[in-house]
Amino acid sequence: MKLSIALTLVILTIAAALGWRGRQELSEVRRTHQKLVAEAAELGISSDSARAGGGPLATKRGIREDKQAEAKQAAAEFIAFAREMEDVEKRGQQPDPETMKRIMTFMDRMLSLDGEQLKAVIQAVRDEPNLKDETRQGLIMFSIMSLASDHPRAAVSLFTESSDLLGDQGEMMGKHIVGSALATWAKDDPMGALEWVRKNGESHPDLVNDETKASLLSGVASKDPALAFDLLGQLYGKAELDAHSDPGTAISRITGAARTPEERTATLAALRAYAAARASDSMREGALHGGLRSLTFGSGYRNAGYESTTTWLDSANLTPAELTAATQNIEHSVRLEDSGRWIEWLGRSDLPEKKSNERIHRLASEWTREDYQAAGQWLATAPDSSAKQTAVQAYAQTVFPYEPDIAVQWANTLPAGKTRQQTFEAIHKSMPRNSDAEKAAAEAFATEHGIEKP
Repeated sequence: MKLSIALTLVILTIAAALGWRGRQELSEVRRTHQKLVAEAAELGISSDSARAGGGPLATKRGIREDKQAEAKQAAAEFIAFAREMEDVEKRGQQPDPETMKRIMTFMDRMLSLDGEQLKAVIQAVRDEPNLKDETRQGLIMFSIMSLASDHPRAAVSLFTESSDLLGDQGEMMGKHIVGSALATWAKDDPMGALEWVRKNGESHPDLVNDETKASLLSGVASKDPALAFDLLGQLYGKAELDAHSDPGTAISRITGAARTPEERTATLAALRAYAAARASDSMREGALHGGLRSLTFGSGYRNAGYESTTTWLDSANLTPAELTAATQNIEHSVRLEDSGRWIEWLGRSDLPEKKSNERIHRLASEWTREDYQAAGQWLATAPDSSAKQTAVQAYAQTVFPYEPDIAVQWANTLPAGKTRQQTFEAIHKSMPRNSDAEKAAAEAFATEHGIEKP
């Protein structure tokens, strides 16, 4: 990948060298930097040795007595290094290992500066006339990103103050930076973050949008879901709340912030209270169902695992309607290796029979598409039950285009009756009919299994 200063020093380093993705939390900058240091050490590149070498980027970790002087020095070195990188690019060269080592050390240093120091760096970069606009934009963006994790209030303030200089980069990454910073800010100072959104909503409508509001609410919800639902009414007007069951996906983000069983329980209570206060049955149902889907899917069947999640679901006293919402996307949420256990759990859950069968069928079909051998091995050993029969039906229908003989064999294991007949009919419907031979095979299959012609 060509390392271009046009992508900016930070975007260059993180996107090209660290694998940055725009929707990661900003705190990932520190973690990915540490990972890069470790990987570089394996290649014989040491950021410590770069500091020890006494080059222009060398600095002691920690806070110096004269922070203002340190910030001034860091800004001067930051600018000098950026101009050097511009020259490297102008000559059509790629950064060598020594330059990459210096980039790592620079990241290390910038991440160690506090809010006031980074503000001073940004001001110096703003005032420097001998920089390309794209380089200036990148240096400012890097400084703001360095602030966002530990000084989110300063980060969003600096972003809005510098938005006139950030150009396309600001538009591309601004919503993510501001949203992530607001989520962090709102964890410890929800009313302060809310006030910032109120004050900047009109002057920066491109930043203060539904996604930004949802990020703020997610941050609040990670500590106090009941307060997050209270703030929802302050971020959106009554008319908007009445018109949408989940305005801007805000409810989904609130419930999706729950990670532990205890957090899920607290969030469920807050969600039920919020839904009960809605103006109509449809609004109550929409809010509850939208929130429950995210409470389970968002917090992650896949991440929490089968044991933890089923323990919570079994103890949450969900109504059949709530359980229907909670399992809405289960086929895309569970760990593949847990699919068999989830099928069994769905079969004995309090879901209405029709909903249970639908979810088992979708889950078994997804499992078969992803790993038909594992699904078939589970079917071969699972005890007979209505859940297994539904899974067999899904397996046979899904595997037929690839293994038609196996599909028919499994369909024949179903007891005579409606389910087996529906399975044969579904298989027959999916059979190819592009040639006379295929048409004849489909007709013979229909005759053999008593499928009436339409």
